[in-house]
Amino acid sequence: MPPPPRRSARHISSSAAADPAPVPAAVSDAASRAAAAVLRAPRSEARLLSLVPRALLLDPTCIRLTLSRLLPSQDPSLRFLHFLSSHLPAPPETPAPPPPLPGVDAFLLRLPPHLAADAAALLATHLGLHPSIHALNAASRAALRAARPDLVFRLFSAFSSSPASPGNAATLTCLVRACAADGRPLDGLRLLRDAARRGSPPSPPAAADLVAAFAAAGNFAKVSETLHLMISAGRPPGTAVYQRVIHGLFARRMGDEALRVFNEIKLRGYAMDVVTYTMAIHGLCRMGRIADARQMRDEMVRRGTQPNEYTYCSFLHYYCEAGDFGMAYKVYDEMLGKGFKESTVSCNIIVKGFCVNGMVEEAARVFEGMVAKGIQHNVISYNTLIQGLCKAGRLAEAIRMYQRLLSSALEPNVRTFTPLIDSMCEEGQVDDAVELLRSMQTMGLEPLVRSNDCVINAFCKAKRADDGMAWLAGMLKDNLKPREHTFNSLLELLSNSERMDDALLVLSTMFKTGYGLGSLACTILVDKLCTGSVSYSHKLEDIVVSS
Repeated sequence: MPPPPRRSARHISSSAAADPAPVPAAVSDAASRAAAAVLRAPRSEARLLSLVPRALLLDPTCIRLTLSRLLPSQDPSLRFLHFLSSHLPAPPETPAPPPPLPGVDAFLLRLPPHLAADAAALLATHLGLHPSIHALNAASRAALRAARPDLVFRLFSAFSSSPASPGNAATLTCLVRACAADGRPLDGLRLLRDAARRGSPPSPPAAADLVAAFAAAGNFAKVSETLHLMISAGRPPGTAVYQRVIHGLFARRMGDEALRVFNEIKLRGYAMDVVTYTMAIHGLCRMGRIADARQMRDEMVRRGTQPNEYTYCSFLHYYCEAGDFGMAYKVYDEMLGKGFKESTVSCNIIVKGFCVNGMVEEAARVFEGMVAKGIQHNVISYNTLIQGLCKAGRLAEAIRMYQRLLSSALEPNVRTFTPLIDSMCEEGQVDDAVELLRSMQTMGLEPLVRSNDCVINAFCKAKRADDGMAWLAGMLKDNLKPREHTFNSLLELLSNSERMDDALLVLSTMFKTGYGLGSLACTILVDKLCTGSVSYSHKLEDIVVSS
C-alpha cells in the first residue's frame, strides 16, 4: 500500500477550504431556509421541496451550503443525507472531486459504526464527498471494536473513489483484521503479502489477528506462513503473536505442540511474561495435565514472575470441575493471601464446579453470598446456576432464577434459554417451552437447533402430531437440519396414529436429509404398511433397502 498522500485542497477532510466563489443570494437564502426547516423538527425533510424550489434545493452549491450549516450535528445531517439519497442520482465521475466540506470528519466520528458506514456511503455516492484517511481509519477501528467487520468493508468501499484511496498502512491493518474477524483470513493474508511486496511490512495487530484466525481453524500451515512473512519483511513476531499461536494450539487440544512453541520462543530470548505463562498453565489445566501445569507455575516463580489472579483461577477451575473442593479452596485461600480479592470470575468458577458435581445447594449459597460480599453477578453467574438447577430437575427454581435475571439490569443470552427449553420439553411443558422460545426470538436471539429438536420430540411425547409436523416444516424452511432421532420420533407417532401418508412424507424428507430409519420406527412403519387397508407395497422395498 502506498504511503499516505499529502494533504491538499483536493483531500476531503475537516481542514479549511480555499476561499469559495461568491454565492448568489437566491442560493444562499434557499440553503438557509432548507437548513432551518431540517433543524426545526424531525421529518420536516418531506416538506423541503414545498419550501424551496426543486432546482434551487438540489443545486450542488445549495446542497453544500445546507449541509455545511448542519454539520457536524448528527441527527439533522443524517436526515438531510437520507433525503438527498432519494432525490439525487449518483454524481458522474469527474477528474476533479468537489472541494472539501468542513465538518465531515467530525460528523462521521460522532456516529456509531453502522450509521457512520451509512453516512459515508451516502456522502460518497450522492455528493462525491469522502472522509479523511484519519476519519476512515478511526471509524473502521470503532467497527472492529463493535465486532462488525462488515462495516469496515462498507467504509472502505465508500472511500475507494476518494483521491486519497487506497489509504495508508493503518487502513490496511483495519482491512486485514476485518478479514480475520469475518472468517476470511486467507483474503487478509493475500493483502499482507501484496503490501509486503510493495515494501510495507505487516503490522503486528493484523498479523496477530490472522494467526489467531488460522489457529482457531486448525490451519497451522497458514499460521507458519504468516509468521515467516513477518520475519522475511524484517518485522519478527512479538510475544503477543506467539501467544495467539499457543492459545490456538491449546484450544485444539494440541498441548505438546503448544509447549514446543512455548519452549522455542523461550530459548530465542522472548520475554516470558505472566500472560504467556498463564496461557500455558490454563491450557494444561483444561487438558487435565495438572502436574505439568504445577511445574509450569513453579518455573514461572523461579524466573521471578508472580502468578496473577487468572493463574490462580486456572487451577481453581481444574479442581472445581474435578470435584476436589479441598484443593480448590486451598488454591483460593492462597490467592486471597497474595492480596487478590474475590471476584465475579472466581465466584462463577466455584458456582460452576458445584453445579457440575450436582451440588446445587452449595452453588446457590455461593451465588447468594456474592451479593453479601458486594460482588456483582453477571449473566454467566445466572446462566450457570440456571443450568445447574435444570440438570438437577429443579425447573421451578430455575424459572425463578430466570425471572430474577430479567428484573436485573442484565440481559439473557442463548445460554440462558437453552437449558430452560430443554427441561420444559423433558417435563412435558412444551407450550411453555414454545412461549419461551418465542420470547427469545423477540429479543433477537436465535435458538440452538437442538432446542427446536427438543420441541418436536416433546410434541411427539404429547402425541401432538400436527404440531410436531408444523415445527418440522418450520425448521426445514429455515434451513435447519433436525436430528435423526427427531425424524424417527415423529415417524413412530405418525405410524401409530395411522397417518401413513404423512409418515411417508416425513420418511422421504428424512432420506433426502441423509438419515437412516431407526429399528423401532422401521418395525412400526412396515407393520402398518403391511396390514393397512390401503396397499403401500410399492413403498416397502424402498424402506427395507434404506434401512
